[in-house]
Amino acid sequence: MAEAASIATALDLLIRGEGPVTDCSLDINDTLVKRRAVRRSKRGISLNVIPMIDVTFFLLVFFVCANKTLDREELLRTDLSQRGIAMVNPTALTLDEPPLRIELIRKDNSTLIQILAPIAQPESFEQLSTIFSSKLYSSENPSGLFPSDHPIELAPSKEVPWEDAVAAFNSLVRAGYQQIHFAEPR
Repeated sequence: MAEAASIATALDLLIRGEGPVTDCSLDINDTLVKRRAVRRSKRGISLNVIPMIDVTFFLLVFFVCANKTLDREELLRTDLSQRGIAMVNPTALTLDEPPLRIELIRKDNSTLIQILAPIAQPESFEQLSTIFSSKLYSSENPSGLFPSDHPIELAPSKEVPWEDAVAAFNSLVRAGYQQIHFAEPR
């Protein structure tokens, strides 16, 4: 109350043009500054979390809605000519060939070669090269089963020496095949 009365008298003096009252304003300013400092020290730092929660839920709803529309998208292969007649590209509908699997197994200090296909099983790496050379499809051998770019998986077991795995790989390369890669044994 006393502060309000001193403020009122200071305002009356200013209105009358008698000038500012310096001693009252300093006391009032000091007390106001002290009170503000006390209020600020009691408040501490506060963090308003509600807007962050709102933004998080908006983002969640957005991504859920966006993912729902992605489920319905499909890739359709269509090749239309200028006249409106559909033309089918023969390679567009072909399926990828499953790789031919050859397993190398260690038994009685020797490496056994197993071809997982109804083909004659070789006894040695030279026979492997001979068998696959006869099965290679080319203009010279139109009765061959596999083209030179047919994928072949070579799966040596952990007990097979590295030299035998490389020998099998080299036999297939000599036979004329280009896509040979190593795979994990079963």
